[in-house]
Amino acid sequence: MLDTFQAARDHGSGWKDRLGRVGLTGRGALYGVIALLALQLAFGSPKGDASPKGAMVWIAEQPFGKFLLAVMTGALFSLAVWRFLDAAFGDPVEGDQASDRVRFAAKGTVYLGFAITSLSTTIANWGGSSTGSGAGSGDGQTQKKATAFVIGWPMGQWIVGAVGFGVIGYSVYMFKRHAIDERFMKRLSTNLGSVRTIGRVGYGARSAVLAVVGVLLIQAAVIYNPDKAGGLSAALQRLAESTGGPWLLGLVALGLFAFAAFCVAEAKYRRAA
Repeated sequence: MLDTFQAARDHGSGWKDRLGRVGLTGRGALYGVIALLALQLAFGSPKGDASPKGAMVWIAEQPFGKFLLAVMTGALFSLAVWRFLDAAFGDPVEGDQASDRVRFAAKGTVYLGFAITSLSTTIANWGGSSTGSGAGSGDGQTQKKATAFVIGWPMGQWIVGAVGFGVIGYSVYMFKRHAIDERFMKRLSTNLGSVRTIGRVGYGARSAVLAVVGVLLIQAAVIYNPDKAGGLSAALQRLAESTGGPWLLGLVALGLFAFAAFCVAEAKYRRAA
């Protein structure tokens, strides 16, 4: 039985690898559009939705955007399935311990949410309707609703505040792990300096945005106002409103462009997927 299971897993490793590389490319494209929207938010539109949802709506509104969004949807579903397969069988590069599998399952769930959002946006726009791309849409509203739900529990403020500190702690951990220690290079079969640089810059930018999300959660808990919470777009908006915000957000946007490029590079150079 174990031999049969191993043979089936080895036989499927080829298409699993392709799923992963297609998914990583799709993730890179998504972050590239988010970075573009963040740049517009910094120096152009003050109310843009620089969230995954906002990026999908933006793609749909471009020439041939419906077809591009359909391709994006397929890539995101590939990304989710790949991570769920990693949760079931382990990853040849990132490990197969129980903690690794839980992490892969969590990532798969997040990516599945992105894929479903992309699919619904594709369907809505294919028929000629518009999902809207204002600042009130996207991940910000979802974050606010979730925060409002939890903050109403007994000790809800403490829970939301603890989650905020946890998000900040995770952002520091990710910054140390990748932007400083370059742990992402262990996944790759190349030692190119350009790939190393865009990886460090990209992970650094992601960590910075994640830290702002944590700060927003803490602020929502302290003043008992879920409207102060928010996701990626709200965090970027907060950066834009700070002292020197447009330039700071512009730098973060360039960092997100770097992360998008790194995702594509990982799709090419990853040792195995």
